[in-house]
Amino acid sequence: MKLRGIIATLATVIGLGAALAMWVLAPAWLLTLTLIALTGALGWAGTPADRPLIDAAKVKFRHRKLTSDIVTRAFLAAGLTKPDQGIAFPQPIRQDGDGWRVVVDLPYGKTFSDAVKKRDALASGIDVAETQVFLDRDTTSSRRVSMWVANRDPLAVPTGRTPLLGADRVDFWKPFPWGRDERGVEVEISMLWLSLLVGAVPRQGKTFSARTIALAAALDPYVRLYVFDGKASPDWRKFSMVAHRVGFGTVPQSGVDPVMHLVNSLQELKADVEDRYHRLSELPLHVCPEGKLTPAISRDKKYDMPLVLFVVDEVQEYLMHPVHGKTILDLLVFLARVAPAVGVSVMTATQKPDDTACPSVLRDQHQARFALRVGAYQVSETILGAGSYGEGLDASRLLKSHKGVGLLKGMSDDAGIVRTYLADGRDAETILTRAQALRQAEGTLSGDAAGEAPADAALATILDDIAAVIGKGETKIWSETIVDRLADHRPEVYGPWAEMEPKPKAEQLTAVLKPYGIGTDQIGRRIDGKTVNKRGIERAHIAKAITERDKKRDAG
Repeated sequence: MKLRGIIATLATVIGLGAALAMWVLAPAWLLTLTLIALTGALGWAGTPADRPLIDAAKVKFRHRKLTSDIVTRAFLAAGLTKPDQGIAFPQPIRQDGDGWRVVVDLPYGKTFSDAVKKRDALASGIDVAETQVFLDRDTTSSRRVSMWVANRDPLAVPTGRTPLLGADRVDFWKPFPWGRDERGVEVEISMLWLSLLVGAVPRQGKTFSARTIALAAALDPYVRLYVFDGKASPDWRKFSMVAHRVGFGTVPQSGVDPVMHLVNSLQELKADVEDRYHRLSELPLHVCPEGKLTPAISRDKKYDMPLVLFVVDEVQEYLMHPVHGKTILDLLVFLARVAPAVGVSVMTATQKPDDTACPSVLRDQHQARFALRVGAYQVSETILGAGSYGEGLDASRLLKSHKGVGLLKGMSDDAGIVRTYLADGRDAETILTRAQALRQAEGTLSGDAAGEAPADAALATILDDIAAVIGKGETKIWSETIVDRLADHRPEVYGPWAEMEPKPKAEQLTAVLKPYGIGTDQIGRRIDGKTVNKRGIERAHIAKAITERDKKRDAG
C-alpha cells in the first residue's frame, strides 16, 4: 500500500507538470494525438477481460441481401461442395415474401437428401438460425435444391384465430383451412378417405390442432361425430352439443362407464362400416356408379351413410386400460384400416406414441401423420413413420416457442410444415353453438347430443354383464368362473380374458370392479371333499352397485 501511494503521488506530480508544459509549448496536432493515445490506453486498461474494447457491429439478416457468395460459402461450410467444384445457380436469387428464394445445383453425386442432413450447417454458413432455413425438393433433378431463407423465424409467428369463426358452415367433402405454412401460405386439408395420427409432447398444441379439425366437421351438419377424450380435460367437453357419441376419461361417472361406452361405440361403427360395404355395392349404378360413397348419398337420410369422424384424444389412456385395452386396440385398427374407404375417418392423438402406449399395429394404419414438437428424433420418426428422419422430417428440432406447429405427412405427395390456426375454448364454444343450430335445422342432431338413449348394448356396463351371468340362487361366485361366463356372454369383449390363467383372470375382474367400490374376498368351496379357497364376488355387492348407479342416472 505504501509503494502504491508513492507511485501515485509521483505520477500525479510529474503527470500534471508534463500536461501543463505540453498545453503551453506543444502544437495543436501533438495535443490531439496525445489525447487520442491516452484515451485508448486508459480504455484498454479498464476494459473487462471477457469483453472487447469495441463491440462488433450487429447486423440483422433481414437488412442484408442474400448473395451468391454467401450461399456458396454456406454450401462449402456444410461440405456439400469443394472449392474446385462449386455450385451452380440455375436461376437468380430473388426475394420471396419475407425471405429469399435460392435454387442451387449441387455437384454431380450430391443429392437433395445430403443437403437436408446438413440443414443446420447451411444455416450456420448463411449466419442465420436453423429455423430460418427451409429446403424443398425439386422434381427436375435429384441434385437440385430449392431453399427458402426467412428473414426471421416464421414458426414463432402466430397464425391467428381460425377462419371457422367466420364460416356459416363447412362442406367436409372439400378441403378446409387448417393453418399456414412457413411462408404464410394457407394450408387446406381434407380428411376424406384417410385416418390421421397426431402426436406431440404436452402443451405444444396437439389437442388444439386436432380440435380444429373436429370443429370443421361439426360445421358440416351431415358429418356424424364421435368424440372421446382419455384424460377428461375441458378441451372437448362442449362437443357434447353435437357429437353422436361422446365420452370423457376412463372412470365411471353418473352411472356411465366411458370406457364401455367407447367399446360399444366402436362396435356400433364397425357393424355400420361392414354394412356400408354391402349396401354400396348393391345400390343401382345411376345412384352409385362406382360403388363408392358420394356427397349425394351421404346427405340422403334414407341411406343413413353420412361422413363420420371418429376422434380419440389421449388414445393411450384407453389402449392401456387393463380390461378393455386389447378390444379397443383391435377395433381401432379395423376402423383405421378399413373404414376410410366408406367415408369413416379416424383421428387419434397421443402424447405417448411408443409401442407400449400406442402400438405400431395401430400407428401404421394411419395414412396421414402430424407431429408437433417431441423430445427426440426417434419419437418424431415413431409418429411420422419409418424413414421420415432420413427425409429430413424431424419434429424434435421444433422449439418450445413453436406452439401449434408441426410436420404434416401423408395428406399429399409432399410433407410440409403447418402452423395451425387457433381456436381457444371460447372460440370453440362459439363454433359449436352455431354447429348445434345447423344440425337442429337440418334434423341431423342425433345420439348423445340429441338425448337419445343408446342401444341396450351401449348402455351395458360390466355390472350389467356380471348380473346377467350370475345364476339364480348364487350368492358368492369365484372371479375366474365369472370371467369364463362373461366370455361366453359377450365373446367380442371378454374373449381375451378367458384365455388367461386363473390368477390373471381374477385380477382382471378385481381391476375393473375397483372403480365401483366392489372388492373381492376369499370364497371357500368343497371340491372332492376338500375346501378350496379362491377370490370371488358377492351377488349382493353387484346388485347394490347397480341400484346406486341407476339412482344417479335418474337424478341426472
